[in-house]
Amino acid sequence: MSISGVGSRNTYIYNTRTGKLATKDGQQDAFVDYFNGDRKGDEDDTLNGFDRARKADINNLIETWTQFDSTLLNQPGKEEYEITTEIVDAVTSNVQVDGEKIFTCYSGSFFAYMDTSSLFQTAGPFLTHEHKGYDPSDNSVNIAVGDVFDLGNGYRLRVGEEQVYGEGYGYKNGENDERLKALTYGLGALIHFAEGQWSSVMMEMNDKLTSDPERSDGMGGTTPMLLELLRQLGVDTDREFILNGTKCEVRNGKIREVGDKWGVARAARDEAMRKYEQEMSRPLSSWKRSQ
Repeated sequence: MSISGVGSRNTYIYNTRTGKLATKDGQQDAFVDYFNGDRKGDEDDTLNGFDRARKADINNLIETWTQFDSTLLNQPGKEEYEITTEIVDAVTSNVQVDGEKIFTCYSGSFFAYMDTSSLFQTAGPFLTHEHKGYDPSDNSVNIAVGDVFDLGNGYRLRVGEEQVYGEGYGYKNGENDERLKALTYGLGALIHFAEGQWSSVMMEMNDKLTSDPERSDGMGGTTPMLLELLRQLGVDTDREFILNGTKCEVRNGKIREVGDKWGVARAARDEAMRKYEQEMSRPLSSWKRSQ
C-alpha cells in the first residue's frame, strides 16, 4: 500500500453481507485491515490522516447515503460492489460506487490552521505590476500598478502602489465626489481580491455602504460600476473571466472566485490548506504520540 495523499485514488470491493472491505486482487492491505477493525490506526506508519478521512467517507456512504437511496448497495442478487475513493486536494474527496460518482466531501477542518488576524488587516501594496490588456482568447485582463482609467466624465482612476486614487473635478477644493470615492475603494478591493489578499466580503461591505436607500446620491453599490469598468476593458462578465491571474465569475450579481466554497482570502486559505495537508500527511501513530 502506498502512502495516501493528494491525488490518491483507491478502489476496493465491499461485501454488503459481511460489511467488510477487500482489495481487488485479494492481497493484504493496511487500510483494508484498518477499515475492517483488524488493525488499529496507530499500528502502521503507512496510515495517516487521509486514511482516517477516507475511512469516514466510506462509512458515510454505507451508513448515511444508503438511507437516501434504497437501491445503493442493495441491488437484487448482488452483494459485492466496487467503492472508489479519490483525494482531490487536502479538503476535497470523491466517493464512487461501481464507477459512478456518489458524492463529494468538503472538509472545513483547515480553518483551525488559519491565522484569522490576517483576514481583514490592511492588505499592503498591490502585487500586480505587469500591464496586460484584454486577451479575448481567455477573457482575461490585468489591472496593474500605474494603470489609469479615464471614466469619460471628468474623472479618472489611477492605480498607485498601495491604493487607487480618484482624480478630477470632484476632488477640487476638498469636495469629494461620493461615487468616485466609492469606486476608488471598490477597485482597490477588487484588485486585492484578485491578488488573493482580500476576500470578496470586502467588496460586499462597500456595496452595502453605497447601496443604503437613505443615501441622497442613490448609488446601488459599487459592483455594478466595477462590472461596467471591466466591460469597458473588453471583459465579458457574463461568463468566466480572468483578472490578475484569478479565474472569476459573477454569481447573484457579485464577483466571486470560480470554485471558491469558503469565502476567505485566497492567500490565507491556501496557507491554511498547506499546513492542514502537512498535518493530514503525518502517520496516525505520530498523532497518538502528540496527544
